[in-house]
Amino acid sequence: MSLPRAYGPALGRAGFRRTPADFEVEELLPFAADGDGPQQLLQVRKTGANTAFVAGRLARHAGVPERDVGYSGLKDRHAVATQYFTVPTPPGGVDWTTLQAEGVEVLDAQPHRRKLRRGSHRGNRFAIRVVDVSAPTTAIEDRLARIRQSGFPNYFGEQRFGHGNRQAWQRLLAGDRRMNRNQRGFALSALRA
Repeated sequence: MSLPRAYGPALGRAGFRRTPADFEVEELLPFAADGDGPQQLLQVRKTGANTAFVAGRLARHAGVPERDVGYSGLKDRHAVATQYFTVPTPPGGVDWTTLQAEGVEVLDAQPHRRKLRRGSHRGNRFAIRVVDVSAPTTAIEDRLARIRQSGFPNYFGEQRFGHGNRQAWQRLLAGDRRMNRNQRGFALSALRA
């Protein structure tokens, strides 16, 4: 499928996303931690791990059900992503420095009143590293200046929701009750796209 281009044909070729460090995502919240409350608001950096994997590891470490872990958005597994989670604080608290999960690091933990809900973040900041660029630098700089001024269409497809998303939303529309809450939410996001 060929989509229209806002600024003409590609200027050249380049490679990207060869390693997780080539694609960095930072989740932005519109609020700070409350400073008190029954939850812990965690800022987590994950490398090569998807959001569900991290939520499961956080739940296991805290000794709480996975469904009680909150997060605002799903972040790509093939990236270095910084995102937020909430986890209920069990009696006696949790020492997040002892979490052992490959590619997962808790950067900050603060008391918070509410569980994070899907879509509660303000947005995401991205840093994408490209290599082996074949286009002239001046042409790239001119194009980037136009994009900064006017923006660009945000086309996304299978990379946004993973493989098999069509089957998931078809199951959702057919009323398949065997889908768990996370599967239904994921399918609904794919359908909206």
